Amino acid sequence: MTTYVDVVAPAALRMRGGFGCHAYNDAAGMQDSLRGIHAAVRPRAPAAADLPMPGAAFFAALYRCGGYGYHDGGFEAVLRGLRSVCVPATGCLASEPTDAADAASPKTPKAVLRAPLSYGDDSAAVALKTSPPMAKKQPPELEYDASIDATFRDLERRHEERPWADYLRDTQAGGMMMTDRAELIAKMHHFFRYYDLAPAALHRAVSYVDRFLSAKKFGYGDREARLLGAAAVFAAAKYEDQSTLWKIDADSVAGYAGCTRREAVDAERDLLTALGYRVSGPTAYTFVDHFMRNIQEDEDVLLVRSLAHHLTDMALLDYRCVAFLPSAVAASAIYLATLLALGCSTAPVGGYKLEELSDCMEAIYDMHENRSVWPGCDRMMTDWEIRTQLPYSLPPPPYTLIGVQ
Repeated sequence: MTTYVDVVAPAALRMRGGFGCHAYNDAAGMQDSLRGIHAAVRPRAPAAADLPMPGAAFFAALYRCGGYGYHDGGFEAVLRGLRSVCVPATGCLASEPTDAADAASPKTPKAVLRAPLSYGDDSAAVALKTSPPMAKKQPPELEYDASIDATFRDLERRHEERPWADYLRDTQAGGMMMTDRAELIAKMHHFFRYYDLAPAALHRAVSYVDRFLSAKKFGYGDREARLLGAAAVFAAAKYEDQSTLWKIDADSVAGYAGCTRREAVDAERDLLTALGYRVSGPTAYTFVDHFMRNIQEDEDVLLVRSLAHHLTDMALLDYRCVAFLPSAVAASAIYLATLLALGCSTAPVGGYKLEELSDCMEAIYDMHENRSVWPGCDRMMTDWEIRTQLPYSLPPPPYTLIGVQ
């Protein structure tokens, strides 16, 4: 601890003679003594009005010390009579005396420091000390999980991440029909299956196409449809799986669409430009995995997940499902898959009520009942049955909405 003392030897001090065996005729002698106890002295020339006069107790102590030197803390007692400022070496302000001697000694008034969080109101600092303890936080993994869910729900509702619900009428102005769109999706599914790309790539590619058709008028034709669909699948597959380039490249897109490599590259660039390079929004495939992430896997759960993914694939063909949020399509598919695989179904997942999913489930059921109307529907059903050896038929909507108890 360093003691800073402003020393001016008053006349009364010089007249009374020495501290011990020596007399201090000027301030220099006292400064030498102060340096002997490691005190830093800052001489100044104060005005006469600033000089405090020592009290009677100070002179009594001074007299008792005369001729005997400064033993047994005598000089320390003398210094306590001088007005000084004590600055700890750590740079902090001590709030309590450290021993009994410090507690009994005179104290220089301390500066009142404003609390950092009070912004001029010291009551805030008191509130911080007296406020009740905060509730325990959730485990980090649960907080992280909730954050992912909130992010997905926010992204799927952003208008820049969503296609227009009726873009065939508004943007395409009747130049493309619902069956034309279904045929385009069927071509994309064939291209996707042929190169065995990442499972989630088809859903992401279809979302790219729907958003592209919402933004730009499209001159529909077989060649144009193949080029747009293949370019979307290629872009989506590269996002989903870095190993995509080992399976497919721009030449593959050009060969499927019957165009040049330059045209394939330009088609992908035009697609991404129309999307504003926003390519990471969640899809129904994303939400199926997200909603079933905390379920312990067994054979039944794996079957439900596989069937739910298949039902969301089928929903891609139906233009009516464009109006539903991806999370609603995924929740409907999981509900129907659970009903098919287990013979019963619990309450819908994802925070949805059963009546909120009725329109989506009815559209999925209608597609299964009219497979010949939708291009690509029969082929997707056949592909599923060959791969899984699990034929199925959906129950009618009234039975679906009531479920099996």
